[in-house]
Amino acid sequence: MKAYDIMSIDIEAAKENATVTEIGTRLILRSINGMPIIDDDGKVIGVLTIIDILRAIKDNKNIDTLKAGDLMTRNPTIIKQETDVMDIIDVLDKKGIEMVPVVDDEKDANRLIGVVSRKDIIEEKFNERFVTIGMKKTITKNLGQ
Repeated sequence: MKAYDIMSIDIEAAKENATVTEIGTRLILRSINGMPIIDDDGKVIGVLTIIDILRAIKDNKNIDTLKAGDLMTRNPTIIKQETDVMDIIDVLDKKGIEMVPVVDDEKDANRLIGVVSRKDIIEEKFNERFVTIGMKKTITKNLGQ
């Protein structure tokens, strides 16, 4: 099994100038741990996680004025869409991270196409004996319909 088999593609990414408050709100609403930060070409330049925000709060920084670029981890670990799931587990484990951005290696180096989280791998493993019939609805897909 490869990254493209299990990655989440219904993802949000932020630009470097997004505020930490805006990103934190999205993380809470989507129940996710982190968000890729991309440049104008869609290339991954960083990752901002809940722990980054918590550290800023602990350091008494004003998260209302901070931008993603102020807190994000620059040059984060990324994986290619062809990366084997066992290698992904090694990356998540050894780096102590919850998710890793997946980039398109066929067209543009480092262009974000998805993320693989610990939860994605566990869901795939635990659901391999079950089949979902029908369409999975999310809040984002239902808004405006």
